[in-house]
Amino acid sequence: MLLQEQTSLWSDTTIKMLDGYSGTLQTGSVLSETELDSNVLLLACGGEGELAMNGELCHIGASFAGHVVKGTTFTLTARSEDIHYMVIMYKASSMEGASLVVPSYRKHPLQTTFVQNPLTQAEWIENAEKIVAKWRRGEGLERFHANALLQVMIYELIMEFECGQGGAESDMVDVVVSYISSHYRQNLELKELAALAGCSVRQLQRRFKQEKELGPMEYVIHLRMESASRMLRHTDVSIGEIADKMGYRDMYYFSRAFKKYYGVPPLHYRLAAASRTDTDYAHSLLRNRTSSSYESAQGPVICHMRGEYLVTELPQRIAVLDVQYADHLLALGLPPTGSVGVGSAVLTFPQSLRAGLQHTELLGTYEYPDLLAVERLSPDLIICTEVHDQHVERLSRVAPVLMFKRNESWQTILSVFGELTGKRAEAKQIIADYHRRTALLSEELAPVLAGKSVALIRPLDSLVRVHSAVHRTGAVLYRDLGLPVPLFVADTSDTAYHISVDRLPAVHASHYFLLSNEMMQEEISATEQRVWGMLDASKRQHIHSVDAATWIGCYGPTGINGIVDQIEQALLA
Repeated sequence: MLLQEQTSLWSDTTIKMLDGYSGTLQTGSVLSETELDSNVLLLACGGEGELAMNGELCHIGASFAGHVVKGTTFTLTARSEDIHYMVIMYKASSMEGASLVVPSYRKHPLQTTFVQNPLTQAEWIENAEKIVAKWRRGEGLERFHANALLQVMIYELIMEFECGQGGAESDMVDVVVSYISSHYRQNLELKELAALAGCSVRQLQRRFKQEKELGPMEYVIHLRMESASRMLRHTDVSIGEIADKMGYRDMYYFSRAFKKYYGVPPLHYRLAAASRTDTDYAHSLLRNRTSSSYESAQGPVICHMRGEYLVTELPQRIAVLDVQYADHLLALGLPPTGSVGVGSAVLTFPQSLRAGLQHTELLGTYEYPDLLAVERLSPDLIICTEVHDQHVERLSRVAPVLMFKRNESWQTILSVFGELTGKRAEAKQIIADYHRRTALLSEELAPVLAGKSVALIRPLDSLVRVHSAVHRTGAVLYRDLGLPVPLFVADTSDTAYHISVDRLPAVHASHYFLLSNEMMQEEISATEQRVWGMLDASKRQHIHSVDAATWIGCYGPTGINGIVDQIEQALLA
């Protein structure tokens, strides 16, 4: 079609919503429509199932969006867990008259039935729910808004379709990537992966390489080598054991594969990594001057958010305005003279730190520090975060103030504290021990979680927050321990996003770590009760309730290792 004709076609096209509804398809149940009277958007999230359209069968994953044209017969079957679905019926017409249909041309998206995989477009489900809700109200302005939102959604679907992104082939790659991530330590074959994707070996190789710039089996090797590298750098596990864990039949074949990938044999890699430790440590401190340190002729210099601090003598009386910093100092054997605590009605220190802070004075809370108590304490150094910027001028009249980003990596802060207090070796050892522990635990958990995923959720007032690997606690689960991320949240770039309780099954995880506010609120909220009711409905899901204040607020070595303890106990029980 000529560009002028195509432009005119879209300019003269109007979208009119005809109806919309939503529902839940229970496992084994079927949603069926015969010879549709209009075009339909079909969106669903939840378990796995099958979508048959005009006799052609398509396997659908945890969520999908389908555009079904008038005259089509379709059947949606829930095969694994319940599926929450939305149906939106609409008509595309020419603006010259509502009776005129959109002119036909080859592969016009509004006259094409296709299935999209909206895993990277989680907001589509939310928008569809909003469209249906507004339409069902039956009010003129609300229905006008529903039409506007529908037009935006159709545009986004068409753009995905036209660009060849997010369709069945992308879904194919997502399914295979998820499977490989959980099974790369086992013997995998191309034909097995192709069968899983429902396509030929050649089709899978072509599409996988387009999206990942690697073939499927190259991706398997990539994951094996990354895991092996981590074991070599952070543990003393023998090379033979590592080879066995990575799925190689003996150490010889593993060594050949490792050398081909990294250019050196595993033993040389391990020795070189050990010799690089001191150099890498010094360089890493200089990469981010916000939280780092360097050596000067006069002594160590600490770089923080408000400048630089020369350590002329080691501080003896330190006051901290964030509990995580008390944790860091305790780990180094130097309890702070004063620290903020947690709680509302009763102010105290977290249980995990209480024994080490018996002689530490309470200084209010993180959000509301007791500045008079700080002044009475007369510390020789005060450590705070950017949240306390409004108090810095007053605090500076008491003692030098160091300010760090609250969400800074605990390992970076511990390294800086090691320089500040003359405990550099101790800080390095704590970090090395953590890497060794998580690397070993990661390998122990791998066979237990094969084919399963783990979600980190927190009920709020009326919504549920689903955390990603970008979140600091999420990073412990997904980065440090390598636990499988639910497909529903795997591609998010934010620390978390919010969903309604009813949409929780769409996360489709086997294990849920539920960040409970019970200890802070002294009772379980109504939202948390609904979450329990929703997840308890399936015997295939495991819910592990943990204290939100501890998992979110205690980011020092003690708190982080305590989180790892609870993860280990929950998943290896």
